[in-house]
Amino acid sequence: MEERLSDAQVSAEKIVAGILADAAAEASRLVAEAEAAALATKARVEEQIATLRRDAAAKSEALAASIMADAGAKVVMEHRKNSLSLQEKLARGIVDRASSELASLVRDPGYPGILRNWIVEAAIGLSVESAVVNVSAAELPLIDGQLLKAAEAEVLATTGKAVKLRKAEEAPLVGQGVYLTAADGRLAYDARVATRFERERATVRKMIYKALFDTRSA
Repeated sequence: MEERLSDAQVSAEKIVAGILADAAAEASRLVAEAEAAALATKARVEEQIATLRRDAAAKSEALAASIMADAGAKVVMEHRKNSLSLQEKLARGIVDRASSELASLVRDPGYPGILRNWIVEAAIGLSVESAVVNVSAAELPLIDGQLLKAAEAEVLATTGKAVKLRKAEEAPLVGQGVYLTAADGRLAYDARVATRFERERATVRKMIYKALFDTRSA
């Protein structure tokens, strides 16, 4: 009976040992799988982190490039703004100085000749048979019959067309220069100093720009 129990005990121990061995093997397998899964997870996480870092670096570079581009554009715009402001300031100064010098010529003995030239220019531009000549209060005393007849003769000699000019009876102009109106009032030619300079402002700006920035002229 004892032998049988001993054999039974041995068999049981073998079974238990087998079970334990299987359990140990399963445990080892599960541990290995867990370790492998952990390594795979770690690798994926590291790859994700690396990807995020690359994306962040790319975005940072793109952002930096965008910021630099914006800053560069702002610098260019500011430079252009300052350049235009400088050109406009210089152009205005030139026009103001020239206007002041022209205004000082009103009392010069040769100024009636300047008025005659402006009247002729306006009469040719207007191209009518009869026109009214108006000027500023300071210039009004210089407009007489002799000056108007001289202007009429010059227009005729230049264009072959006769024109009749008379001095305006209405209020004088505001600003130096000549303003011609057709006798019927439908057409007019503005030859005032301010208008003349306004027509030449673009040319003045170009001259200033070339003097300031065109290195080829150096």
